[in-house]
Amino acid sequence: MTRTLGLAATALAGILALAACGNTAQAQSSAEDSRIQVLSSTTVYANLAGEVGGDLVDSTSIIDSPSQDPHSYEATARDKLAVSKAQLVIGNGGGYDQFLDSLAQDLHLPEQSVLHAVDHSPVPAESPDHEATEHDAHEHEHEHEDDAHSGHAHANFNEHVWYDLDSMRELVPEIADRLSTIRPESRAAFEANAATLDKELTGLESSAKTLHGEVQGRHFAMTEPVPYHLLEDLGMEDLTPAGFSEAIEGGAEVSPQALKKMTDLLAAGKIDVLAYNTQTASPQTERIRDFAVKQNVPVVDFSETLPPNTRYVDWMAGNLKSIETGIK
Repeated sequence: MTRTLGLAATALAGILALAACGNTAQAQSSAEDSRIQVLSSTTVYANLAGEVGGDLVDSTSIIDSPSQDPHSYEATARDKLAVSKAQLVIGNGGGYDQFLDSLAQDLHLPEQSVLHAVDHSPVPAESPDHEATEHDAHEHEHEHEDDAHSGHAHANFNEHVWYDLDSMRELVPEIADRLSTIRPESRAAFEANAATLDKELTGLESSAKTLHGEVQGRHFAMTEPVPYHLLEDLGMEDLTPAGFSEAIEGGAEVSPQALKKMTDLLAAGKIDVLAYNTQTASPQTERIRDFAVKQNVPVVDFSETLPPNTRYVDWMAGNLKSIETGIK
């Protein structure tokens, strides 16, 4: 009888342990399910949203590999499903990530659940050629559906605003506000995380100001206009031949005239640094890179998305360091 009671007690303990494990797993699953689902076009915005949201969000991106070119990306059925499940969708806007805008429009997502970085950036207002709004950019895209670069309707300004530190400082509190609208009881946490991130971005701006004093007035050329805002904010002057970077960005061949102009500038020592976009490399850009190296012109690599396992702040700090090293 005693042995029977002992076996029964052991069995009961096992059942209770399994139940406890089950409850723990359910609790963990419930916590994960309760996270706000944030989907961004690229890893840049996914990282920023993850920094602001912390453990309360599940922040992912459609473009998640440095080998993918956002300009030419074509959305899949899987992407559409992911967008449909997202509570907040973050894109760059300005025609840069049109694939995301198209998905959001097809799914009739409410305006409050879609956030465009360019809409909260000082860049458009500071551009002398910019008169169109984000809405105008979308309308412009429909007017030119037969263009060779259809699906990537450029705004009338350089839309690569994640290379503009001021723009990201403006975006961060907006992300916190959108997340707070979804989960009001967590507003304090979101705002605290945003404040911490803002301090880091402010530190980056301080580093950029210091570097500005060292490189101001130096000349650069770009294979593609992604890093333009960062280089311009450092006081550097753009000598990229007209049409060169635009052709590369659009996936077209650079004209012989633009190619010759670029090699002439490099050979004459007029360019202090060649900014090279590794995600839009082509035989033409590779030839220009090789020529620059032969002319002892520093080449600084830039990308459109984050390297694996890298934070935005650390990435930008690395870009500033690469510029400083290249110029010296």
